Amino acid sequence: MDLRRRGTVFEPPSIRGVTPDSHDDESIGTDSHPVASGYFSNKLKKRAWAAENDEPPPRIRGQSESKDQEEVRQGLSRFTPQMMPSKVRPGETVKVQHSSPWRSFTKQFTLSLEDSVTIATRKGGLFVAVREFSGPDADQKVNMLQRVRKDNPTNLLAFLECFSFEGSHFAVFEHEIIRGEKLAVTLSHYALIQNDITESQLAFILRQILDGLKYLASIGFEHSALTCKNILISTEGSIRIAGQECCQKLESKRGPVRDIRGVGYVAMELMHKDAKYEGPIKVRDVSRWPLDSEAVKFLLLTATACSIEELEKRGPLLDTYSNPARM
Repeated sequence: MDLRRRGTVFEPPSIRGVTPDSHDDESIGTDSHPVASGYFSNKLKKRAWAAENDEPPPRIRGQSESKDQEEVRQGLSRFTPQMMPSKVRPGETVKVQHSSPWRSFTKQFTLSLEDSVTIATRKGGLFVAVREFSGPDADQKVNMLQRVRKDNPTNLLAFLECFSFEGSHFAVFEHEIIRGEKLAVTLSHYALIQNDITESQLAFILRQILDGLKYLASIGFEHSALTCKNILISTEGSIRIAGQECCQKLESKRGPVRDIRGVGYVAMELMHKDAKYEGPIKVRDVSRWPLDSEAVKFLLLTATACSIEELEKRGPLLDTYSNPARM
């Protein structure tokens, strides 16, 4: 099933689920639509190659002539807002502002990820994602976001600001990491729109996920609801784990077992393009993923490991990508 929409002269191809908001008095800014499959695939291949060889990957003949890739490059270069630092620095608490978020931000469009989010901008700033929390557990969710955000870990989606207005909380998260690099799709979308993922790409993604989960465990929490739907991937291959409001306190007598099993199910979805988050963790296509491959060895290890450190020590798939500086 092809989820792509042909790009226009102003924007790259996108996935269904992006809905522009209508404004009579405001212009619709250029959004960060998800991009074509070849773009993500080649980005990750280039970065994985650099991690392994410390040199540029070989150029594929005809690759530069790809029409979709050229559209993506043109689309991303047409709108590059000035980078604006977050108001909140690492170690600072995100304070709740009792006002409407739309006095500070301009709505641009809505994006259907795991939940519907509003992508917005502040004049001269980067794109951000705004999620609304309402109901009796809204305060609890914001409190958890504040606790997790304390040290501003790299592979968790950055919680930037919070507003309280008309009975709801509006949490503001990063959407554009740096100028031009946007968190375009979830891993669920990524698994569907690209060609079969390579072992190097899989390792590159899983390494970043484990780094985020390792941070949570270090402060006594586990995500507890990890799926491809709440993990975002940027146009440059950067990973951000969302859904931190679901985090739960780790039981003292065990490690983050639910998160480790979650990593296994995430790997299964990426390897087989099929979401299955219950039942045994196993390889379902041995012709595509031989039983003696490092990817399968790692996958099976997630079914029994009790700590992230055990995955790191016994999972040779991750060896090449153990140094974050080389990613």
